[in-house]
Amino acid sequence: MNLEKTFNKILSFLRPPIERWIVRSLIGAGIVLITNGVQGFSWLIELFLQILKIESENRLGKNYSIDTINWTSVIFGVLLIIFGILLHSFYKKAEAKANKPKKLFIAIIHKSIDDCIKPIYSKLDKFLLDEYQIQEIEIDQTMIYKNGTLEYPEASILYQNDILAKIKALTDNNRDFAVAYFGLAHIPLVWYLGNTIADKFEINYYEYNRNSARWYKLERAQLEATNFYTIDKRSFESESPNGIIKIEISYEIENTEIFQVVENHKYFTTIKLNSIALDSIKNLNQIDTLAQSFRNELDRLINDSNIEYIHIFYAGPVSLGLSLSRKISKRTDPKIIVYNYTRNSSPKYKWALLMSNNNSEILKF
Repeated sequence: MNLEKTFNKILSFLRPPIERWIVRSLIGAGIVLITNGVQGFSWLIELFLQILKIESENRLGKNYSIDTINWTSVIFGVLLIIFGILLHSFYKKAEAKANKPKKLFIAIIHKSIDDCIKPIYSKLDKFLLDEYQIQEIEIDQTMIYKNGTLEYPEASILYQNDILAKIKALTDNNRDFAVAYFGLAHIPLVWYLGNTIADKFEINYYEYNRNSARWYKLERAQLEATNFYTIDKRSFESESPNGIIKIEISYEIENTEIFQVVENHKYFTTIKLNSIALDSIKNLNQIDTLAQSFRNELDRLINDSNIEYIHIFYAGPVSLGLSLSRKISKRTDPKIIVYNYTRNSSPKYKWALLMSNNNSEILKF
């Protein structure tokens, strides 16, 4: 890759002289040598070849015939022409690459916890910086995050209400684009953002590696992920309009803490990894599988027409949370309430975000 960049820099420095005289000179010289070698076209070259013949006899003790020297001239002429053509081809490819419109890379930088999460694009894996035009959409809610608490969650949702308009403004006149998500934000805000974007754009998911302090892209694995999670479904004899879905990926969630804010429920579903741990989501296959299972559970609860609220308790990475929330439809699904966990508060789930077709609002407990 470095050799290619160096070669392209040399070409950019030499253009247009490459086309004006270097390539033409090489090909012209090759044609002269070939013509002379075959027909004895130029007496000057013939004189040079005679001198070359005499010198080879004196210095090397070799008695080359004029025919041998002429055919050597033909070979050198062919090589010069080939080199000139290759140089011309390399130049044209480099010129086409330089003039090719760059792909638009829309980076959604979503932060409500840590203000120092902006990615260094040159350090992203498999990211060719020269091929992209980067546009950032920053959703910064850190100014209302103090002492480990998001002080005004009501205001925070206003910062991301216009996300679709911002993406649309960038993509209206550009069909060649990619949307990427870089997020370190509170769970309800992540889910709200994902639900807003829904399936309108394909999203590239990036996760933050705490050890290397770098972002890495979640790729699709060659083998499908199987048997890495379990689903526990429980139903109760109750007229409650509430269904609960607990999702344990990075941490376990205590049921007693859930029951502090949702006392009565008819359904309680737990989706959990077999090995709950940080950074346990490694690829898109896992995300796709969990997202489909989550949607299936939503549908199962929705089949009961008495269910009006589905309460989501989530402990996992932002990429998966964003993907799960994109499966929710505000138009057809019941009201979805996503809860935020705060270790030092009482109850632990002090506030939540209610998502519905009519209105989205912050609930406090």
